Amino acid sequence: MIFLASCATAAKSESYGSVRQNAFDAFAELEGKEAAASKDEKSSMDSVKDRGEAAFDEVGSGEEPLFAAVLKGTGTGEDEKSAKNDALSQLANSIVADIVSKTVISQEERDGKYTESLKNDILIRSNVFLKGVLFTKPVKKEGFVEVTAFMTQNSIVNTITYLLKTMPEDIETLSPEKYDDVLTMIYLSYSLLYAVTDRQIPERSKYITALGTLKAEVEKLASHGSVYFQATSDVKGEVEIAGKSYELNKKIFLKPANYKFSVKLNGYKNVSGSVNLSKGDKKFVEIPLVPELSGKKEIFLSVESPVIMTGDIEKALLDFGIVPTQKEELPHHVTIVVKTASVQVDGYERVIVSVDIDTFKNGEKFKVAHYEHKPFFVTAQNRSEKVKEESRKISSAVVKKFLSSIDLKEFFGESE
Repeated sequence: MIFLASCATAAKSESYGSVRQNAFDAFAELEGKEAAASKDEKSSMDSVKDRGEAAFDEVGSGEEPLFAAVLKGTGTGEDEKSAKNDALSQLANSIVADIVSKTVISQEERDGKYTESLKNDILIRSNVFLKGVLFTKPVKKEGFVEVTAFMTQNSIVNTITYLLKTMPEDIETLSPEKYDDVLTMIYLSYSLLYAVTDRQIPERSKYITALGTLKAEVEKLASHGSVYFQATSDVKGEVEIAGKSYELNKKIFLKPANYKFSVKLNGYKNVSGSVNLSKGDKKFVEIPLVPELSGKKEIFLSVESPVIMTGDIEKALLDFGIVPTQKEELPHHVTIVVKTASVQVDGYERVIVSVDIDTFKNGEKFKVAHYEHKPFFVTAQNRSEKVKEESRKISSAVVKKFLSSIDLKEFFGESE
């Protein structure tokens, strides 16, 4: 964590202004190079297209093909507008998907939720921050519309340049909310820059250094941290923290400290916990929805996994007031299948844990779900223990997430 250095206000402002201008100049120069290169690239792609060597999915503007996409996300909806919004959401997911595996954010991911907060910020402000997004022409399918949002190498550079250009010249007078936007701009710029390769942008390390210097100066000026408590949008409730009450699904700015919080939810069990905020933190807390069920609820549990984890799954069910048993005659069943897959990458093994959950009521499927968690890396020396540890942790979290996503009162016949 970087703490505020003791120095004069004028010196701080001059330092920030200087590094901001240096970063903008570097990307403005790169933007000019990219513009010239894109003309040559377009000419080359047109030539390929004329020769029939590749199939192109043209965007609505007709300027750049999906073939050139560096980042993309496909969305669906009942109309073009909702499909585009969903596509933007999926694009935001792809932008931050790899942040955890790269050292692009200097602050520690103490609770594993830092990228979730960044993703949430990008989603909320996508129309403001993602200026370089292009869309394919909407495709009408049976019952829905499909659209892909994407960014090319050129539009990524354009977006970073735009973000740097629109950063305020003096951030010391900004409110915590506006300051938080500046931090998001910088972290988003980092994420976008790491989406391209050294081959695509020669001397990429030079631009990473320019952003890093700017980010360090901004983080020195932080006075608050933020925390976002999220529950599904249709749930009513409030968060009590630091002696005040706030609505759910709203960012809260607080001075650095360790805080206890309590979440009161209509129709669900209250949730309490603690969160430690440092300067510049962007914390994200997902609130599990545990319904107030009447009486003892038993369920038949079946777990298939290469790792012994039945006890972890049983505890996750008990946390929701559900008692797992081996009574197959029960009307309610849940089947959980955990699988691991791996591939070798430069001496390391890249492992992905997938979890399938099927729920049954009176012999009929109630809801099914498939989850694939972000990959993790192991070595020959730590493989066995690491796979066991991650598989148990991931599966327990997935079961809780699944139970929070379904209507348990309806599942157990308690809906009004």
